[in-house]
Amino acid sequence: MSESAPVFAPVRMRRAFEAICDQIRQQVVEGVLSAGDRLPSERELSEQFGVSRSGVREALRSLEMAGMVEAVTGINGGFYIKQSHPEGITQAVRDMVALKQVPVSDLTEARILLCGLAIRLACERATEEDFAAIEADIERFAELVKQGRPVRDSGQITEFYRLIGRATHNEVIVMLIDALSEILRGLIAQLQTPHSNVVQVRRKVLRLMRERDADKAGAALAKHLNALNALLLEMERKKPTR
Repeated sequence: MSESAPVFAPVRMRRAFEAICDQIRQQVVEGVLSAGDRLPSERELSEQFGVSRSGVREALRSLEMAGMVEAVTGINGGFYIKQSHPEGITQAVRDMVALKQVPVSDLTEARILLCGLAIRLACERATEEDFAAIEADIERFAELVKQGRPVRDSGQITEFYRLIGRATHNEVIVMLIDALSEILRGLIAQLQTPHSNVVQVRRKVLRLMRERDADKAGAALAKHLNALNALLLEMERKKPTR
């Protein structure tokens, strides 16, 4: 728990729940509240903000949906500041894709650019431990494929990208890669014809990263992601229109 307890000011303008959300976010930015800290009770928040408990509940629900807080039940229950996870980003973009506001090609383009940056940073910063973790993941993936076990609809399909992000030693890049990978994982799981050379591509990318050749490693992964994008676009084209 942070040393300073959060102190909130009464809200008298705008929709109350928006002002409450803003104040709680600001306390996080200023370090008064940190991941794992418990917020005051609903009653205490209502008194501090000078609003009804229903307004507080609406704000907490909004923050929960955004991934800022999480509800915990039990003897130590309440709302806690959540550890950093990309769920809010993921859900927002996933909804936009579902509503056809963002095309799959935009996701692929963003993923290629982000992975290219991650590979470049990883080539500069990665340790042998980072590379060993990526290699172990590739071999686990290869064994699953060899056994004929499903991997497209599991987290195993995206762990490779997460580990490349980890090798940058930049947590923001990890979160962004996780978000894009998770959205595309849901689409990849729907493919009738899986992209067959995943293991070979991943081994090649790792080999080039170990050689610190960011340009070739990024190009190899971009080629793979573009081929995957073509399969996804073809799948979308074949879907019946309403």
